[in-house]
Formats: sequence, structure tokens, C-alpha cells
Amino acid sequence: MYQVINNLPIDYDFQSKTKEELKLYAKWFEENKESRLQELIKAVKTTKGYENWEADYSPESLKMLGKWFEENVETEKLSEEEYKEKRAAVPDEIEIQDWDITIKTRSLAVDIGIYFGEVFIKNHEGLKWEQYFSRSKYDMDIGHMVIKGFGKIRLNSIWVIYVLASSLAEKIKDGTRLYELYNVWERYLG
Repeated sequence: MYQVINNLPIDYDFQSKTKEELKLYAKWFEENKESRLQELIKAVKTTKGYENWEADYSPESLKMLGKWFEENVETEKLSEEEYKEKRAAVPDEIEIQDWDITIKTRSLAVDIGIYFGEVFIKNHEGLKWEQYFSRSKYDMDIGHMVIKGFGKIRLNSIWVIYVLASSLAEKIKDGTRLYELYNVWERYLG
């Protein structure tokens, strides 16, 4: 049975956190990265049809993982109150859904984001996880664990996979997108 992440030291509203609070997240990440990868690998390999998935951190391993993720993205309908809150936060001309991805799906996105990042680290010398800080508190990567080495940009792989989860839920993309994203990001290296 997949164990969702339930021990984060802070919530995901990173922009509102102090540097000290954000450093607690980096410490959590370092201490939990390996167990989160093992949790993901167990979840995939105990799914019928995925028992033979090779979690070898090769780019090719992302093909089957992407297909698995597509099949395991779950959504839940927003309550009337949640929908009103969401609607109030977004300009009227922007269309919004009356649903969101589940906590389990968010947790899987974090775990797959870690795996996705590790595929880069294990296949390209000199890349490593690093907590990102910015002078702007509005920088969307602030406090996140990112991978530098992509020219002027950095890879926030957890955020990339979170966006993918939403695209899979909306059926805009399919599971092949995970491997495609690897190829897209690889072009930014060196």
C-alpha cells in the first residue's frame, strides 16, 4: 500500500516561509529522499503489469513510469466553498476546473519528481540537488530543491511533475510526456 507523504515540516506555501523554515524542508528532503524513492518503486512494482519495471534511473525507465503515473493520477471534486475560493483567486476570463488532483496524486508527483531529478543526476556528471533562494519572494522556485546546470535556468523537477500530473488529469497529455520532458530538459544541459 502506497504511503503518502505525511511528515513535511512545512506546507507548500513556500513564498510565505522564512529562510529558516525553508531550510527545514531541505533537511526533510535530504533525510527522506531515499525512502520516498523506495516508496515509489514499491508502488509501481506492486501494480499488476508493472512488476518488471526497471527502476535503474535510465531515461528509458521514464517511459513505463510515465504510463504508470497516467493510470494512477486521481482527482476529486471541489466542494462549493473550495470552488468559490479558487474562482475568486483567478480572473473571470480564465477557465478553471471544479476538481483538483488528490493528496495521493500530489504525493506521487513529489516522489516521481525526485526520481525524475535523480535520472538527470545519475546520467549527467556535475548535477546535484540544491535548495534555491532568490532575492525575490515571488520567485516560484524559492525554497525548492532544484538541480542547477541547465544553463541560465534550473530544473525544479518536482514542480515539473506536479504540472504534468494536472495535464494528465485533464487528459491534455498522456504518460509518454514524462520521457519527452526528459528529452526537452536534456537539451538545456551544457
